[in-house]
Amino acid sequence: MKGNRSKLVADFKKFGDQTTFHGLRYVTNNTYHSVRRLIWLAVVLGMTTWLVINIIRAVVYMFQYPETSSISVNYVPNITFPAVTLCNFNQYRKDALDARAIKILAKVFGNPALRESIDLDVSDVKLFPTTNQANVTATTVQATHQIEDMLVDCHWRTEPCSHLNFTQRLTDYGVCYTFNDDLAGLGDVLTIQNPGASNGLHLRLNIQQDLYTFGESTAAGMKVLLHPQGEFPIMKEFAFSLSPGFETSVAVRKETVTSLKAPYKSDCIDGSLKEFPYKYSVAACQLECRALYVIDKCGCRDIRWPASAEICTISQMASCVHDYEEEFLSRGERCHCPMACETTTYQSKLSLAYWPAGYLTAELQAKRNLTEDFIRKNYIDVYIYFEEIMYMAIEQKMAYTIDNVQSDIGGYLGLLCGMSLITLVEWADFILITLYKRCRRLASRRIST
Repeated sequence: MKGNRSKLVADFKKFGDQTTFHGLRYVTNNTYHSVRRLIWLAVVLGMTTWLVINIIRAVVYMFQYPETSSISVNYVPNITFPAVTLCNFNQYRKDALDARAIKILAKVFGNPALRESIDLDVSDVKLFPTTNQANVTATTVQATHQIEDMLVDCHWRTEPCSHLNFTQRLTDYGVCYTFNDDLAGLGDVLTIQNPGASNGLHLRLNIQQDLYTFGESTAAGMKVLLHPQGEFPIMKEFAFSLSPGFETSVAVRKETVTSLKAPYKSDCIDGSLKEFPYKYSVAACQLECRALYVIDKCGCRDIRWPASAEICTISQMASCVHDYEEEFLSRGERCHCPMACETTTYQSKLSLAYWPAGYLTAELQAKRNLTEDFIRKNYIDVYIYFEEIMYMAIEQKMAYTIDNVQSDIGGYLGLLCGMSLITLVEWADFILITLYKRCRRLASRRIST
């Protein structure tokens, strides 16, 4: 037994003299003073301990999946023009409703004093009493402002456009119209190569304020949202407003955000919505979640929600849908709506000018037989264009990868112990050869006995 130990010590001394593990030879060389060898032993053990701790920290940090973000400004030869969704503040035209329907809207949406003065029971009435469930959507659409009536003038860059370039759609704000949409997903969208108001979309709109009735909004004008093609436009929260009597210039900048999937904290998804037939977005997911909650409580849906449940009557809207929407919102966030892995937004900067100018007022009066007061109360001029042909990209990236771990471990090996991967192979070789020799000696003894 003593001989085996002496043999092991001799082998270890020989290994210490030859290995590239720095400092070990000062420990194994018995020609040095014992105090010196003890000091070197403490140094070697200390550096080795520090090395192991740093390696463990590096591996643990990698499995925490840290993130970092990079921001870049990218100038490109051309850029996709956003989908432009327009909604009139007013939901139903006065000339499309009978007197009873107008009283219903006043009862539901009017001020409290007006509601009390209207002797009408809305507990079991419909806005369109003769309309059944099958064609209620079509009837509702016909009762709203039509794009061919509102669109006075339209130009895309230098080319004329018309109401045929707009897609009718139901949004959370009612019936709206979208320019440059791509619902079929064929990629047939407009692009531009130059910035400036003359290289974008120009619209002249008539909001038809003389046809306004009671509704959710008490304002007059248009709601406008710039969004990627194929996304459900959330008008109530994200659209900006256009006022009649002004020319509005909308300067646009595109921004893209790329996020990481699990196990990273952003935990983005490339999924689809449960019920809505549109691209996934956080806003659409939250609206869908709210809609499904109300549908579950009321057994019907708001006509503006693209779900499959039956459409609510006016009485259900007043007595159930609005109450449960408020309850849902008052309880705070309850929806699992992680961010999309690819998100595109269009940031807009608005500037206003008095419109129309005096000479144009006279021309419009003569050409269209309109009064100045009518023009000021109903007409809107808007230019939508890109400030620059560029987009800002915000990209989440892995902050600490396996390559970083390898680099850090290699640095720790060299800094603390003067080691390399070859040194680890030397240690493995010494341990395996020592075990092999020991097993061989034990086997020889058994055979001899």
